[in-house]
Amino acid sequence: MEKLNYLPVLMYHNIIDKTSVKVSNNYCIEPRQFERQMDYLVEKGYNCINCEDLENILQGRIEVPEKPIMITFDDAYSETLNNVVPLLAAKKIKSVFTVVTGYIGRESSWEKENSSYLTATEDQIKKLAGPLVTFESHTKKHLHLAGLSLSEAEKELVKSKEFLESITGRKVRAIFYPYGSYNENVKRLAAKAGYLFGFVIASSKKTVIQDLFEIRRVYMKPSDSLSDFKRKIAPWYIWYRGRREVFRAVGSR
Repeated sequence: MEKLNYLPVLMYHNIIDKTSVKVSNNYCIEPRQFERQMDYLVEKGYNCINCEDLENILQGRIEVPEKPIMITFDDAYSETLNNVVPLLAAKKIKSVFTVVTGYIGRESSWEKENSSYLTATEDQIKKLAGPLVTFESHTKKHLHLAGLSLSEAEKELVKSKEFLESITGRKVRAIFYPYGSYNENVKRLAAKAGYLFGFVIASSKKTVIQDLFEIRRVYMKPSDSLSDFKRKIAPWYIWYRGRREVFRAVGSR
């Protein structure tokens, strides 16, 4: 399992032509920039896995592939799906899209600068769900889970999982915490709801899979050059992120 200790879990949001957005922000990456990054992964022999693969690896049903990596997209925006799925399918790259189930086919309420972004419709999710494109939960309303009451947080976790499974007909294994907002109670509720994994932005755990409900991701920015991309997926960088956040956690006590 050592290959998973520094698993790069890349976090994207919008892969979109910036001329079509009202305000260009740190969540908008041009399709050509994204394609160059994917070409690099293919060229260097990376193997993209999803949450089903991760479960099977941890259960000993399949071997860890060489150079594993996970490609994730928050919010499952319709235009992003349209822009990236054909590209990824052509390269046989697996991807994970996270869905805010209360906003399926609607404008987002959390991207205020670009409120016209539409999320994927039920039909789009049903059509695309399969071995290469998987959908995991991003809660029901995209709220800060750590700031909710226990009953409200539980409802966000349970209802989104149930509804997404009813659409795709596939097991939902992971919760991607909106805004990276979580605490020990949220993690406990996620496990109780039947999730196997919880994905965060920052974690004080030394390795990526030390705590399966604090799987750390790497935030991909439009300002990232290809050299930045190579750095961010390197094992030493994932190691460094873990050590840095451990020290920060200790320093804040």
